[in-house]
Amino acid sequence: MDVQTKFNYYDILEITPQTPQNEITSSYEKLKLTYSGENPAIYTVFSLEEARQMLSMVEEAFSVLGNKVLRTQYDSQMQVSPQRSKEDLQQQIPQKTYESNKPIAKPDFQKNEKMETEIKDCESWSGEMIGKVRIYKNWTFENLSEVTKISAYYIKGIEKMESQSLPAPVFVRGYVGQLCRILNLNEKKVCDSYMKLYKERLEQK
Repeated sequence: MDVQTKFNYYDILEITPQTPQNEITSSYEKLKLTYSGENPAIYTVFSLEEARQMLSMVEEAFSVLGNKVLRTQYDSQMQVSPQRSKEDLQQQIPQKTYESNKPIAKPDFQKNEKMETEIKDCESWSGEMIGKVRIYKNWTFENLSEVTKISAYYIKGIEKMESQSLPAPVFVRGYVGQLCRILNLNEKKVCDSYMKLYKERLEQK
């Protein structure tokens, strides 16, 4: 396989270039189970074809990083031609999103200047804060799920920041971005802050 690719294989497998070789397989097995037919929960968000595409990306990444020789070649290639960022990778990941050409019926809510200021000045976006905004703007889990096509189960998981209830972080970022667009939040600011907190919690476990 040509080690040159438009994807960053380390991001796909949710590891870093410093990850020991013996830990790559365990990460691969976890992601393989997440996006395979053995995990029917994935189909509440993705179609069968989309799940297959994600699994194919995982298999491709492991075929290179799981081989010491190919990994060395890949690392060398990365130094010469840096891979695309996680944000670029996210654009390549299939997602079930709301159709942009259809008007979104947003619920009415009474504007509160104190809350608006809190949202504007917030620098640390936790799941609790996203939930606070959702409630403030009168979105229920069910209504938000209907518009974004993200399951209510995942939205609850995002607000509680429960890794056991969510897919791999690179996909979580995509979901948070979708919620930001509906809740009218600064997508990059919220996603960057949320994912930093989320990954810190993962590392603590």
